[in-house]
Amino acid sequence: MLRYDKHDVFTEPVTDEEAPGYNDVVKNPMDFGTMREKVNQGLYGSGSAAAATLFDDFKLVFDNCRLYNTDESEVTDEAARIMALLPETFCSVLSASSKRNK
Repeated sequence: MLRYDKHDVFTEPVTDEEAPGYNDVVKNPMDFGTMREKVNQGLYGSGSAAAATLFDDFKLVFDNCRLYNTDESEVTDEAARIMALLPETFCSVLSASSKRNK
């Protein structure tokens, strides 16, 4: 999903400097970079439970975006564009992984 984030909107944690009051509004922040670190450290675990938790974190990124930004913002539009790609991309990766593990 990082490659679809062409403006690097969701690549790193949001700071209060770039989004004033973000941490007051969003109580459970998440971003693609943090997710990558969790994957690299094995924090999601393995199997279908790990896949479900990873998917939940993707949804959390976009839910947080909608919580902080207005529906008309460019950031929300970018989130919607990337979110639309998530189900197909996620299924493709899981399918390819499943075939490699057989």
